[in-house]
Amino acid sequence: MTYTVPGAVRTNIVSSSYLGDSDSPFTRTQATLDMIRGWEVMKAVTLGTEYLRDNSQTFLPQEPREDYDAYLGRVNRSIFSPYTQRLVRAAAGLILRKPITLEGPDYWREFAENVDGGGSDLDEFARRAVLCSLTYGHCNVLVDYPAPTTVRSLAEERLLGRRPYWLEVDPTNVYGWRLNRDTEYGALEQVRIHEQAVVPEGKFGECVYNQIRVIYPGRYEVYRQTQARTSQNVNPIYSNTPNFNDQNAAYELVDSGTYSLDKIPFVTTYSNKIDTLVSRPPMLDVAYINLAHYQRQADLIHSLHVASQPLLILEGWDDQTKDMAVGVNYAIATQPGNKVYYVEPASSAFEAQSNEIRELQQQMASLGIATLSQQKFVAESADARRLDKVDTNSMLAAVSLDLEQTLQQCFDISAEYLGLEPPTVHIDRDFDINRLIGQDIAALTVLFEKGVITREEYRLMLAQGEVMPSMQLGSLPSEEPGTEAEGTTVENPPASEEPVPQEDVSSVDTLSA
Repeated sequence: MTYTVPGAVRTNIVSSSYLGDSDSPFTRTQATLDMIRGWEVMKAVTLGTEYLRDNSQTFLPQEPREDYDAYLGRVNRSIFSPYTQRLVRAAAGLILRKPITLEGPDYWREFAENVDGGGSDLDEFARRAVLCSLTYGHCNVLVDYPAPTTVRSLAEERLLGRRPYWLEVDPTNVYGWRLNRDTEYGALEQVRIHEQAVVPEGKFGECVYNQIRVIYPGRYEVYRQTQARTSQNVNPIYSNTPNFNDQNAAYELVDSGTYSLDKIPFVTTYSNKIDTLVSRPPMLDVAYINLAHYQRQADLIHSLHVASQPLLILEGWDDQTKDMAVGVNYAIATQPGNKVYYVEPASSAFEAQSNEIRELQQQMASLGIATLSQQKFVAESADARRLDKVDTNSMLAAVSLDLEQTLQQCFDISAEYLGLEPPTVHIDRDFDINRLIGQDIAALTVLFEKGVITREEYRLMLAQGEVMPSMQLGSLPSEEPGTEAEGTTVENPPASEEPVPQEDVSSVDTLSA
């Protein structure tokens, strides 16, 4: 059964309790269906005002006996305040406040300048991944490699500039998966990814087809629907809105092949993990309050629009009189006993709505990350502040550590494609912005001059205090020429001396060609 929730007017959101044909690659698993409800709420607070207006019957329902034209006016005057999105972006900014560092061969520093093949460096790619993870609960990365050519060795591949690249996969585009729970618990043995194939049509047009890429260890298959989803004459408002009609649409196998790995190169980073590829948006509770704030604010805007101007009352006025002017330059002459006055609503009615809006804003602040909340105007003990900070740093550190492990796995898979040693990824978990002041710098200078701390320690403390730029691990200068800096164990062999294995790459294939 497929149904629309909750209204049938001006609503593009759909939900489903129907799993579809068990042999169709377009069928969603039950775990995916269970997560869609939370994803739709997060999508609403992420896309903002335009999305909420287009789905107004879901997020701003029409009141009983409310005129439809008046309802549309109320909807079109509504404005969404993106508190949740700002909170997510601020949290991502704290997690990636300092650049990601790599420890390993120089090749990977060059690779980190363009990890997705589209010009995004490692920090920008990680920022998009952590934003997606904080929004939906997790984010996926597919590590791919270009399709094979006539070259026969990895050395020739590098000369041609062929290299792995990373693809961010939105969790809403993962339709299903299977895990090997018998021999290796949690290992993926199948994953299905929804894609949109753009096919040229005519001289200038194009058609968009829904397709599913099914990836197994060492091989893949691509199934495409036979009927185009859109053409150049159709412009859907949101092409990523879930459409459950594709579960029974006709499809065909359009591509298949193999690749050189014996595992699925699919990695996931989590911000609130429940199970493999299953999570809950960590900001979902804040998002619900944000939607309630949007509704109350829309009510207040509508009330001000309707009742902000006072009504002129003419008591005892002859309604047969046609000529009457009202303004600052006019006066009204009435018969004895008649009255002329204005009627306006009590200001307390608007004040009650404003107070409720402020209360919702405070709830969002208290539910958000403590360091991102507004300043508290009540007395707070030192222990309370310390525990609040520990809880915040614990949550941010967990997300940061999971992101670091995910990036490390991506580099490991990329290195396996190339036959190289992978680098070591490090994300700084100093989330507090505590910049050194002049007095601190002077004290450190005295310690350095007296020999209490070394030059490397002195420069490292200045970098951590954000007085000097952060430096890559292993890049600190030595105390004396020809010696290695204390604590530095990285060896960066020259590119010309790097061993290049001459193994056959004819089996290396692409997963997303």
